[in-house]
Amino acid sequence: MDDAALARNLVLAWPLALVVVATAVRQARTGDVLTRAPAAFLAALWVWVTVHVVEVTTSWWTFAPSSTSLLGVPAEVSLGWALLWGALPVLAGGPLWAWVAGLAWVDLLTMRLADDLVALAPGWVAGEAILLGAGLVPALILGKATRERTWLPVRAGLQVVLFPAVFGWLVPTVALARDGLTWMSVVDHPYPMRALLLTAAVGLGVPGLAAVAELARAGGTPFPWDPPAHLVTSGPYAYVSNPMQISIAGLMTLLTAATGSLVLAGLTAFSVAFSVVLAERHERATLSARWPAHDDYRRHVRSWVPRWRPWVAAPATLWVSEACALCSATGVVLDSLAPTGLERRPAEAAPVALVRMRWQAGDPPDSDHSDGIAAFARALEHTTLPWAWLGWCMRLPVVRPWLQVVADACGLGPRPLVRTGADDRMRP
Repeated sequence: MDDAALARNLVLAWPLALVVVATAVRQARTGDVLTRAPAAFLAALWVWVTVHVVEVTTSWWTFAPSSTSLLGVPAEVSLGWALLWGALPVLAGGPLWAWVAGLAWVDLLTMRLADDLVALAPGWVAGEAILLGAGLVPALILGKATRERTWLPVRAGLQVVLFPAVFGWLVPTVALARDGLTWMSVVDHPYPMRALLLTAAVGLGVPGLAAVAELARAGGTPFPWDPPAHLVTSGPYAYVSNPMQISIAGLMTLLTAATGSLVLAGLTAFSVAFSVVLAERHERATLSARWPAHDDYRRHVRSWVPRWRPWVAAPATLWVSEACALCSATGVVLDSLAPTGLERRPAEAAPVALVRMRWQAGDPPDSDHSDGIAAFARALEHTTLPWAWLGWCMRLPVVRPWLQVVADACGLGPRPLVRTGADDRMRP
């Protein structure tokens, strides 16, 4: 074994040993290793992906050639980094600031001593700072938030970055490299084709992002060990049970078509087969055991073929003003689309004072509701698949606030209403 191979093995061995010790101590003291393990996995995955992103996009480190290298980083190094920066802090516990300070010091020290393993370019310390900020800190936050089930927007947002980074960047990058291709192959097409590819990518990506937002509204994330508080059957889930898997598989298929990569085609086929044969069965059994209503939901909603109209378990209400001509006209337009499971009522007769259109599922005070642009988008989701897609896009966390600002600027802002106290129902 040469010096470089020995160094690679040591880089993996000592973080692995620390993780084993931390696991044993944690289990002996508190017995909560199984509850911490999913958070440790997410944190480690974040670090592992970030190491490859920084290595591919910069030139601060050059690792010695190895048969185990992936995108220029030996597997032993990337896994050791992931265990040390991601899994160990979650399993061992402790204040985040102490882990940042301690691991930064250890990293700076070991990088200078690893001459047989890596060649450092001028300015490599700046690369370390970037890796600490983009890799270590988010990993610690993601691990803590997942373990404690706190900071829901943060952990959901980090997962929105993490999983597309794995399936939308890391896997395709490796596949393209195996075929002698690069990301330039994706855009190496005439302008009309590039525009078509971009349009298709947006079309395929929106359902997955909307599904994440829907899970977050219910208190959960896409990660199976960080589930929502109740069964989610709204949003994209009213049309298909696997919106995120469809988005990922669709985008990988689109990349395959754009590049002609045979390796990526094989990986895409494998991911779909894995989802259909193994993952879906396990998920269905788990969700059915957790929520008895899941069986009834799956009898109406397919896994991979979306419905044309949504399956609505419980009807919702759209409160629309009769006094506002534009609001009333909007309600009439929605009626013309024959929404499923949606009843329109006058906002003046709502049980609470309203100043915007409101979509409401359930009864106050525990009802789920959306106001303004989000309410209109929700109503579109009760119609047909194309209109629902538009509604999902409108409700995305980044899109919705801007649309609401534009609508308010155009005179569609809050309107005080004279409440009638009557509940005159309008056309469903």
